[in-house]
Amino acid sequence: MTTPTSQAPKIVGKDELSHLVAAKAHVDVKEADAMLDALMETIREQVAKGRQVRLIGFGSWRLRAVSARTIKSIRGGTPIHIPAGKRVSFSTGSQLAEAAKAPAPVKKASASHKPLKKATR
Repeated sequence: MTTPTSQAPKIVGKDELSHLVAAKAHVDVKEADAMLDALMETIREQVAKGRQVRLIGFGSWRLRAVSARTIKSIRGGTPIHIPAGKRVSFSTGSQLAEAAKAPAPVKKASASHKPLKKATR
């Protein structure tokens, strides 16, 4: 059963994010795009060096070790060995976590759309 809250969220891509940052920072879109590129590159470089990158209130990225493990294949059930490796983990900061808990803004119905009447029997 699909409910209004279970609809897929809108995805904000890098291009749209550049426009949003440009508007908030009162800079040109090209400048905002360059700032986003520099931020992502810097985070990527520092995490690759094994350093934790922390933005207070937003979150932190770090490299973590993952143990070797054996799993069952979903096709046939044969065991598959996955070697040890490294993964990037992200932990949300308090302000981002609080923003995620906040109720989504409710869209107001426009004057041209009337609410549906309940069926009576």
